[in-house]
Amino acid sequence: MPPVVLDLDGTLVDSVPLHVVTWQAAFAEEGVEAPSVAIHDAIGMGATRLVRAVLGRVPDEELEERLVTGHKARFLDAADRLRPTPGAVDLLEDLVSREVPHVVATSAGTEERRVLLATIGDPDVRVTDADQVEASKPAPEPIRAALEDVTGRPSDAVMIGDSPWDGHAARATGIRFIGVRSGGFHEAALREAGAALVRPHPRDLIGLL
Repeated sequence: MPPVVLDLDGTLVDSVPLHVVTWQAAFAEEGVEAPSVAIHDAIGMGATRLVRAVLGRVPDEELEERLVTGHKARFLDAADRLRPTPGAVDLLEDLVSREVPHVVATSAGTEERRVLLATIGDPDVRVTDADQVEASKPAPEPIRAALEDVTGRPSDAVMIGDSPWDGHAARATGIRFIGVRSGGFHEAALREAGAALVRPHPRDLIGLL
């Protein structure tokens, strides 16, 4: 069967609202007013990409580091508020039961992805996070790295994600993209990013892959 690449934040874990409020608090601490919609639209990128997207510029290294560190500390402190997205655990169990090769490619750093995986029961799945590659989504590196050890032809793989950045990364990798709206992105945005199919939640993909 074609391999399946899964995003983590917003796709398998309902983490986007927590990311928005903790990023907003990190920006506020630095005296930067960051509208929640601007932060939300950048969720799915790696941390430094998000900072630059929200600011609209490349900040000095010290400010960037403080923002990234401030967000991470707040997010990890509030990780007990995280929950799986509807059907996420069932989808993973379905892939395992049908022996569908699957991997996770996330823009989260190593510490964040550990708490995200714990939220969905620490499944036995290969994961590539942002700390393991040189560039985060929308660059293709996380997906390419995640696909290295799967069986089947990587070129036949499909990416499941909740953000346009997942779609752009899938397109750059040369694989298909299926969008889920569990991260709060509109269907039109996911379609524009290349989604051939959009469903509300992971549970709506069970049996379709």
